[in-house]
Amino acid sequence: MTRVVLSALVATYVVMGCTGVPAVPESGGSTAFRVRSDFAAPLNQDTVWAGALGENVVIQADRPFRIRMEVEGSGEGTAGPLGLQVRRNEGPWISLEAHDFPYSQRSEEVAFGDAEVGAMPPGWTVARGSESGMTVVEEGGERVLRAQAGEEVLVALHPSPWELEGFTLVGFVRFPAGGGSAALVFGYEDEGNHGLLHLDQGAGQVRLSRVVGGAETVLAERQVAVPTGEWIELEVQGEGDVLEVKVQDDLLEFTAPRDPGLPAEGLGFLVPAGKSVDFREFLLEGEPSTPGVSIVTAESFGHGAPTTDLLSASTLPFRPGVAVSGAERAAWSSTAGNHTEFEWPLVIRLLADGAVAHEEGDTFTFRMVDREGDSVEGGAQPMISLTIPPGHLGGTFVETPGRIGPWQTSNGDLYFIMEPTETDNLFLMMKSSDQGRSWREVDGGKRPRTGDLESVDGRLVDGTIHIIHQITEASLYHAFHTSDHPTAPDQWGVTDEVAATATAVAQLATLVVRSDGSMVTLHTGETVRYAVRSPAGRWGPESVLDPVLGVETAGPQAVLGADDAVHLAYYGMDGTIWYRRLLADGTLTPREPLASGAGATRAEFGAVLPLVYIPDRNTVVVVYRLDDGTLWERRVTANGAPTPPVQVTDRRVITDAVDAQQPAADAVLDGATVHVLFVEESSRSLFHTHDGGGWQPPTLQVEGILGSWVRGNVYTRPDGVRVYGYVYDAGSFGGAGMNRFGEVVLEGR
Repeated sequence: MTRVVLSALVATYVVMGCTGVPAVPESGGSTAFRVRSDFAAPLNQDTVWAGALGENVVIQADRPFRIRMEVEGSGEGTAGPLGLQVRRNEGPWISLEAHDFPYSQRSEEVAFGDAEVGAMPPGWTVARGSESGMTVVEEGGERVLRAQAGEEVLVALHPSPWELEGFTLVGFVRFPAGGGSAALVFGYEDEGNHGLLHLDQGAGQVRLSRVVGGAETVLAERQVAVPTGEWIELEVQGEGDVLEVKVQDDLLEFTAPRDPGLPAEGLGFLVPAGKSVDFREFLLEGEPSTPGVSIVTAESFGHGAPTTDLLSASTLPFRPGVAVSGAERAAWSSTAGNHTEFEWPLVIRLLADGAVAHEEGDTFTFRMVDREGDSVEGGAQPMISLTIPPGHLGGTFVETPGRIGPWQTSNGDLYFIMEPTETDNLFLMMKSSDQGRSWREVDGGKRPRTGDLESVDGRLVDGTIHIIHQITEASLYHAFHTSDHPTAPDQWGVTDEVAATATAVAQLATLVVRSDGSMVTLHTGETVRYAVRSPAGRWGPESVLDPVLGVETAGPQAVLGADDAVHLAYYGMDGTIWYRRLLADGTLTPREPLASGAGATRAEFGAVLPLVYIPDRNTVVVVYRLDDGTLWERRVTANGAPTPPVQVTDRRVITDAVDAQQPAADAVLDGATVHVLFVEESSRSLFHTHDGGGWQPPTLQVEGILGSWVRGNVYTRPDGVRVYGYVYDAGSFGGAGMNRFGEVVLEGR
């Protein structure tokens, strides 16, 4: 019998307790701070704290938290935005940027649905012209901004929540029946220095220009016809030394050189004198990154929400401060003789861009600073200690994974493939020498140069993990030597060897290693192709797997069987699933249909799970997902006819989570028993089932994780316990920081 248990390593992720070490405020004790243990708590609720006033606490990696900080006014008072800096251990002070978690992004929508009709919308300032020219109106149940310039041009600005280098600015504009003209304003320093994307509906003209010292220089100009009375999407994107313009998606698109002196700060619009135009919304996106520590978006309050007096260290009169959410600055205007409070939502990540890794016990000291980067006088400096929960890997899952671990070596070490972050797609080989409790990258200095783990599949054979890695342009072969390798332990042996060059319509590759050391890889180009690597290490030409099927194919899976035969299962883009074998002499057996109704969209390209081969029975097991979300299986024994389909589970399994194009499910073998882990679609919880005595009712493993991926292997731990060890994504939405290790303990094996 198989008994399923949750591994003790799958911990509940909460903010840890206090260290009991009081902080030493820079003001000599007149101000304090306090750390929130409930990230979603209401802003001004005086409950659910991680520690007492002024106590430093321990925080888990990749677990957002909040710090509330007191500041006292001094001298003649201070006005201007305040930022937050951090110092890791005894390192330099670094200004914090705003990058969300777990999916790091910089995106702000400025709309008018909640604005007061008849009033100027909040958050905007008028740099030129009259504020009376900006009014929210309601038409057809929709609230929009009506901008009317009088005798003078109207220029209105909205602050960016973050500093910008690369950016995308989109405005939705509607011109009146008589025609109109308007411009998006970007890179605004002052009235004489900014960028403009001008759309003149009456003249049918788009003009991209740069204003320097009050003089306008046209960078590019195009003709385009746009209608009146309809919403027109106008976009300018700045990346590197190029500006890209789009009108109504594909109506018009062109590029122009970007002056390196053009700043990226500031967004807004311009309406020429005497003109009127409506704006529905503006969208601003910046280039995301994943730093070790960042400000994130709060769940329970918006940026700029007022704070009340919760901290009791300062005895000066209280003046309301603000909370920060998804932004890098807090507005502040203080007079001498008062104190105020600010609240900052933060995250400390285990892994950051560049594969920078934080360590257990690292300390992070925070301080508020003025616009010049100087510490705010009278501000407390909390120190947070970091802990890494058992089984926590952090990082980013392979987008379309095959077998990526965890593999166990002969000495008990575990290995797993992943990326550090979504914004820095490096190829990491992670290792654990304590049965999955802690993990770190191995041989990072020699990792593959090719990142972007769109599809990865591997096999552990005699101390070497052989890997096929498909990106859009090619498929690459890597080999990593594990700690039990006889001559080159814990290092990369082969990296970035080109195995195939087909351009992928959708990435999914698979690999087998035959007994003579040759290898077979299958990968998706415009259809499924395969290539063979000789024992001497030379890749042969690519061949189309099924050139006469009548539909293109995708999503191949392969496993090695008896006599070096390669069992293959793959998806037809009409929703069919097929099976055949590639024999040792290169012969392909005739294709055999396994299923139809697997769905005919791109989301189902990877409908087949990794294959399972039972050596003692010379049987291959093909588990696949149909478009109703259920998992099914068919078997082929001794090269005979496939068995009738059998349902693995009637629970709907999530598919195409975060562009994975496959079900969030995994299949492995223990003896003669097939085990399956899957993420249920409705609850996004992780379940386990097995076919001992027929497919058993699924049992819950990890609840409510918003899971997207799971991959694992069966092995016997050094303590003699046989387990199905796995790594799952606990709700990163394609971002970083949510990879965790768990086990299903297998008894009687």
